[in-house]
Amino acid sequence: MTQGLSVMEKPLSLSSTSRRHLHLRKIIIASFFGVTVSSLLLFIIFWCTNLFQNTILSSLVVKNGSPMLEWFIRPPIRAVYKIRIFNYTNVIDYQRGRAKKLKVQETGPYIYRETLTRVNYTFNSDGSVSFKEKRSYQWEGGSPDDEIVIVPNVSLLASMATMRDTPFLAQLAFTGVLSTLQSNTFLSLPVNGLLWGYDDKIFELAKPFISLNNNIPFDKFGLLAFKNGISPDVITMKSGINDLNEYSMIQSINGKKHKKIWNDEKCDKIYGTQGYTFPLKMFQGPNKTLEVYSADMCRTLYLRNVGTGSSFGIPSLTFKPAEDIFDYSLDSNRCYCPESTPGVESSRICPPNGLFNSSACLFNMPFLTSFPHFYSGDKILLNNVEGLNPQAELHESHIELHPRLGVLIGGASRIQLNIEARRAIGVPFHGGLDDGQILPLIWIELTIDDIPEPLLSSLKHGYYTVAAVETGIQWGSIIAFILSTCGLMHVWRKQKKESAALRTINLSNSPQDSAKPHDESELASVKISS
Repeated sequence: MTQGLSVMEKPLSLSSTSRRHLHLRKIIIASFFGVTVSSLLLFIIFWCTNLFQNTILSSLVVKNGSPMLEWFIRPPIRAVYKIRIFNYTNVIDYQRGRAKKLKVQETGPYIYRETLTRVNYTFNSDGSVSFKEKRSYQWEGGSPDDEIVIVPNVSLLASMATMRDTPFLAQLAFTGVLSTLQSNTFLSLPVNGLLWGYDDKIFELAKPFISLNNNIPFDKFGLLAFKNGISPDVITMKSGINDLNEYSMIQSINGKKHKKIWNDEKCDKIYGTQGYTFPLKMFQGPNKTLEVYSADMCRTLYLRNVGTGSSFGIPSLTFKPAEDIFDYSLDSNRCYCPESTPGVESSRICPPNGLFNSSACLFNMPFLTSFPHFYSGDKILLNNVEGLNPQAELHESHIELHPRLGVLIGGASRIQLNIEARRAIGVPFHGGLDDGQILPLIWIELTIDDIPEPLLSSLKHGYYTVAAVETGIQWGSIIAFILSTCGLMHVWRKQKKESAALRTINLSNSPQDSAKPHDESELASVKISS
């Protein structure tokens, strides 16, 4: 009977050990399962969604009390304006018929640094912010006070363009005024006066009439005078607090979402950013396209990703203006051609490819914008003026964008301002210029040559630190998922084998199935009866 008791006690000892092992393995399996699920979730979040990226971008949201508010009000990055002027060197020979073409010589650069401040800002209940912009310019290079240039008389040409649509008698009266003022088609001016303002009799006479339809914010006439001081426009921008996909998008200007300039709903729509920051949807994905609304042109400009670059030690995304941006053979661009007969779509008159008629946006003066030296424009634009030499490396625009934050960190924006000579029948002051002749005036290069601390450190952390964390978690989640899955399978297989072995031992230690106790109470009764 003693041997029988020891045999019957052995299954009891194995059953107790098995339960302890089973409990331990349950803990191990639960741990492996938790790691597997967690790593799978991290894999999905970091590989398949923008949740991590959006968390980083949420720090850029402009709101009361946010770290970005001070940088929004007073941007620490100050753009550099490098201005080059086209000096006309053979005006007398051209006007006397001794030269067939006007000749220009590029002078400069004249360098100014811009200070931008956003004033009268208000946070709105819909998550947007409204503000005005105040700009000032500090001279940093060149000799704008000492150098004299010969340039087209912009105020005269602008007045002639306005008078061509007036009755003939009005044109004769205007001719009498010009005779009194002894106006010439070309002027000799100091560079500083040409850019920021000089006394001009024609402008003084015309300003009251122009101001009836256009709020002219300057007293002296200068090509860039309208940029100095506080802009009259109230810009409303989406802060991103409600939707990061709308971050920094212009919502309205002066409360309006359309300009009503081009008589086309799509082209009149105010859409895009100001060009300093961009929402994630514009710079990530297969078709990266930036949309910038230019207030000076009253239209949206499109820039497409052409590769990668580097700026201030930070890898960047490189964007360039779309090659067809001033191509009027495309239906999408024809709406930017002014209508000669208001309301008649077929009356639109387009300039040569490579030019943009911005007169409606610049006080109705006959200004046209282009890339410098008519780069990428119609070859006909080079026929009337000598001295132009378009080159991609000098005259092409590009911007460098922070690939994670969507912040402008470098590049060069280059644009040229031209004027069109529009002759009026009763006004003989044309100086030998042909009707419709395009005369280049200046071209401007906007660059960033400095990013101050601590902004530069923040931008570097926004790339390198964030990239390291993201990469570590991405690949760590894969490794953790693989290891935890393998561990889970290993424990499960081991448990399966031991369970099979335990059943075999229990069966081998039972004299017969019918005599085997089925639970501990039955086993205890067997012991007592023995």
